[in-house]
Amino acid sequence: MVQNFLVLFLCVTALVFAQANAPDPSYYVNNRQRFDAYIFRTYTDPAKLGWLLVDSAQETWLSDPYPWDRSPGSYYCRVASGWGRRIVSNTAQFGFEAVLREDSRYRPSSARGFRKRFLFAIGHSVIAYGPDGSVGPAYGRMAAGVVATATSSTWHPQSITAGSLMSGVGQSTLDRAASNLLNEFAPDLKAFGKKRWDRFRKK
Repeated sequence: MVQNFLVLFLCVTALVFAQANAPDPSYYVNNRQRFDAYIFRTYTDPAKLGWLLVDSAQETWLSDPYPWDRSPGSYYCRVASGWGRRIVSNTAQFGFEAVLREDSRYRPSSARGFRKRFLFAIGHSVIAYGPDGSVGPAYGRMAAGVVATATSSTWHPQSITAGSLMSGVGQSTLDRAASNLLNEFAPDLKAFGKKRWDRFRKK
């Protein structure tokens, strides 16, 4: 329920914010570029693979979902479940966005200040660009969250209800918000780490 209200809030506020702060959208050049982006984020992005392993470890520690315990075998089940859900979600998103002509890739903001950059990254978790540079709700990614929840219920211990399907949209949005924040502040973190490392080497 909290996830659903969060999605609604983001949809209402992000559109106004995005109109005033959207960078150059750089829409897909062609369908090959769209397909290559899909392959990267689904199968070869090391950051997303790392998050999958960490999230699975956290779920194992919390015994979530409860039918799976904390054993190594259950951890592997969670990794496989998360990987399968990602494949289904990203594949559905690829199809929906191609038909709707959406581009929901994140573009780091040109804003200054932590607050503005933070709000930009969070707000764009529900934003997609059109071919003309316009912005609107990321319908394709939201629909993909519903498809992923319904499909993953065939192997994940969960029931299909209206609430669970809507929670799929919420979870997709929260995951995207975390990914956007990482993309927005990764250069700053790398620069900070390099500075600290250089200072350590000089000691």
